[in-house]
Amino acid sequence: MSKEKIKIIQNILKKENRYDIAILLENAHFEDYKIDNWNGGIGEINLFVHPNNYLQLIGLDEDEKHLLTKLFDGLPHEYYEINSLTFSINTDVTIEQINDAVYIFVDEAGDMDFSSNGSKYYMFNFLIKNRPFNLHEIIANYRYSLLERNLDPLGGKRLDIEAFHACEDNKYIRDEMFNLISTFDKNSVKSYSYILEKPKVDPSKRDEKDKFYVDNLNFAIHKLLDELEIKKDFIIITDRLPVHKNKNRQVAALKKGIKEYIKTKKLNLRYDIFHHCSASSVNLQIVDYISWAIFRKYERDEDAFYKKIEKYLIKVDEMTKDRKVIHYER
Repeated sequence: MSKEKIKIIQNILKKENRYDIAILLENAHFEDYKIDNWNGGIGEINLFVHPNNYLQLIGLDEDEKHLLTKLFDGLPHEYYEINSLTFSINTDVTIEQINDAVYIFVDEAGDMDFSSNGSKYYMFNFLIKNRPFNLHEIIANYRYSLLERNLDPLGGKRLDIEAFHACEDNKYIRDEMFNLISTFDKNSVKSYSYILEKPKVDPSKRDEKDKFYVDNLNFAIHKLLDELEIKKDFIIITDRLPVHKNKNRQVAALKKGIKEYIKTKKLNLRYDIFHHCSASSVNLQIVDYISWAIFRKYERDEDAFYKKIEKYLIKVDEMTKDRKVIHYER
């Protein structure tokens, strides 16, 4: 029963645009105690929370703790009032055995049509995280809740969501996803953007699309690894390769480029690179959303969603910014 009441409080917090606190209560439960007999009894709530969220919750300021206390006081209870709140670590949670490898998720935006009909920009956007991957379960549960709406005969249009895609999701879903993504701890999540203004790209560098893709992705990865001053093992996961021609050659070229980087920098570390469909990874769906927001800012000069994710950006490299020659008009 206490978990159901937690969900009520989470929904209220979300309505008040306090996703940052609502997320921290995921899978929490509570017990209440009488701490004073005055006027029929004063109650206290002890919240049992996930170990990963404990320090953030005890670090809430007094106004935020007061808000939570008032919400618990608003739930049905047997006391005159509930006027205090404490936090405890839920020791029944299964903790993952993890190492400190760096995970790098990659998404591209724009197209490879170098004509007036194509996009103005082509870019690679990166999401950099370490395990445990916070928000995974919350985003997965949100997808399941959308699927469950199909069981309601009055639920309206049927939703068949295998994975979240910013360009395909409706406005309601997109807003909710950006609200969830915006609650990341900016100290533990980083993003990097590598941007090309396509009319400024030398024609000789874009004749072969597969080579254009691999060369720029390799260079973008090198610049990101420099920015991170990488010292740990890392795993790169991209969406499926966009250029179907010469896939094996593309994969080999990417691995060769990273291997040469590690050798040149004299790094003693391991790496691997995978190409998975976006439905296989919540992080690929998250970087898709981040990439969509960045692309929309540059391509359409619309920054409302960009503002929700810009705190994660460690650098935006506009590679063609200072080039003067325009090779075709849009």
